[in-house]
Amino acid sequence: MRKGCIEVFLFGLLTIMVSGQENTVTLDEGIKGSIFYFVERLAPGTKVAVLNFNADPFVSNYVIEELTAILANNGNLIVVDRSEMALLQREMDFQLSGEVSDESAQSIGKKLGAQTIISGVLNPLGTVWRMRVKALEVETARIQGIQTYTIKRDAVFSSLLSKVPKKPRTAGEKIGTGALNIVLGLGSYLEGDIGGGFTLTAGYAVAAGLFLIEATVLDWDNPMVGVPATIGITAAGLTLVYGFVRPFVYNWNRQAVALLDNMYFDMVPTSGNNNDQGFGVRFVYVFKL
Repeated sequence: MRKGCIEVFLFGLLTIMVSGQENTVTLDEGIKGSIFYFVERLAPGTKVAVLNFNADPFVSNYVIEELTAILANNGNLIVVDRSEMALLQREMDFQLSGEVSDESAQSIGKKLGAQTIISGVLNPLGTVWRMRVKALEVETARIQGIQTYTIKRDAVFSSLLSKVPKKPRTAGEKIGTGALNIVLGLGSYLEGDIGGGFTLTAGYAVAAGLFLIEATVLDWDNPMVGVPATIGITAAGLTLVYGFVRPFVYNWNRQAVALLDNMYFDMVPTSGNNNDQGFGVRFVYVFKL
């Protein structure tokens, strides 16, 4: 009996997952599907205003423009001109990419002479986004319809998301990156700071190489005993400090980062007066003319 219940549960779960995948559409498909849905529900000749779309500004502007264009080209509904919307936006101080309450939407709709207000929202949901578009009757505040889509990333949506500025990282996040940098610069690599990660990896590699030379190459009676280890400890300490400083510089001034990236150090073979072979640390700074 239990086995049968488990099989039914798994079959139901699989059905839900497959259904969810089938309902996933691109952003453009979601916009067009929403318009066709409202055109069927609203009476011909209804005056409509696309008020706002709560999302990142680049995404919001794109969706509003596409919704307006498709509505206008459909011909069944009358669309409020975007210039009128822009004037009222400055007068009433609301953001097209922000959230607008139903009461405010009613007030704005009456000023525009619109009969229906269309607004929407786009929120991240794991690896996809959930888009909801709503039509509100201005006179009665009655919701005339809501259309919801699960949006997947395509070339258009990815391009819009790449234009969205990243939120400034907090001090705690930068310190966390610094802590991860102890592991061969892992924090910088994860942050996308490849130059910083490479510098940190090289720093720890040089320190490890110096310790290895101290342990395996030099004899106890060699006058250089202790020198590689001392330099290695210094290199490891400087690299450790750099790993915590780097996230703050990287998120503060990219010009300073470019200057830091011109500097690197590595290990090079050396020879003494008696042709004794050894290794040394080389610091290099590249001047770009």
